[in-house]
Amino acid sequence: MKNQNRLVAAVSTPAILIGLVLVVALIGAYGDVTTARVATLALVSVVFVVGLSVFSGNSGVMSFGHVAFMAAGAYTTAYLTIPVPLKKSLFSDLPGWLSWLADVHTSFPVALLAGAVVAGVVGLVTAPVVARLSGLQSGIATLAMLMVTYNVLNSWTEVTRGSSSMIGIPRGTTAWWAFAVAALAVVVAWGYRCSRGGLQLRASREDFWAAEAAGIAVGRHRAIAWVISAMLCGVAGALYAGYLTSFNVNGFFLAATFSFVVMIVLGGYLSLSGAVVGALAVSALQEVLRRFQDGQFTGGSALPAGVADLIVAGVLLVVLVKAPYGLMGVRELRLPGSRRRAAEPAPEAEREPAHAG
Repeated sequence: MKNQNRLVAAVSTPAILIGLVLVVALIGAYGDVTTARVATLALVSVVFVVGLSVFSGNSGVMSFGHVAFMAAGAYTTAYLTIPVPLKKSLFSDLPGWLSWLADVHTSFPVALLAGAVVAGVVGLVTAPVVARLSGLQSGIATLAMLMVTYNVLNSWTEVTRGSSSMIGIPRGTTAWWAFAVAALAVVVAWGYRCSRGGLQLRASREDFWAAEAAGIAVGRHRAIAWVISAMLCGVAGALYAGYLTSFNVNGFFLAATFSFVVMIVLGGYLSLSGAVVGALAVSALQEVLRRFQDGQFTGGSALPAGVADLIVAGVLLVVLVKAPYGLMGVRELRLPGSRRRAAEPAPEAEREPAHAG
């Protein structure tokens, strides 16, 4: 009986979260065009925010640079899926060492995997910097990485088309593809969270110096979480490119960063459930505000430009005042049968951390 209870406790959270994203996928699959768009992009946001949670939720260090990994996945998907004739006209000035890209064409699933790999390589290259820094310094370093990525993509016109849009990407992302990847992301994130490395990284989140004194290789665990997180965000970028079929570099800068940070902070960045709930809640809120701003709910009277962003920021401030660790705090959604008896002490992962970062 005890082993059965442990099994239920282990699978209850990912089961609930996968159920939530399944509901969103069903709405997207059987709704109208607008509903399908909102639902699919919400699932893409879930993939990204869950990926961000793998690093920030376990380490306690907020990253402002993960959109760079999303860009890596999106551009990789564009290079691999744009038809060869169109690609040769779009990238007629490719450097010689990249000329082979003009003749490469793959299926969308292969592009998804390639996007994860490329983002993982970028994460592996940048991991040593993140592993050595903590707190404010780490946050500034991730923001600097985003700035560098944006400027490279915006300036390297021969390869990235600069500020011009990437066009001609076949639509490969559907609500079901987005659901499958979101479900996989939840399983990967929960598996890492429950692993020995995830537990040790969360121990460093609670007390960095005590973890170091106990012999935990904090830098190594941060680097591992960083790379896993980068790969999931790269897949989110591939899904994003495969759904919109065109994008430009401005889609991977401060506006996207703010949107995703709001999602994870509002839901609760120390909780995987908070990441999923925050992504879905903010996606729904943004769509409602968009319709208000377009006048769909007010008989044609549109809200002034920028009011929607102010409302989102206001909601975030109110939540942070009332619940500093977000709506979920450090709690996870669980099935009723997996709840612990009141006499049992809550584990470290369900207590408010004394120090995060």
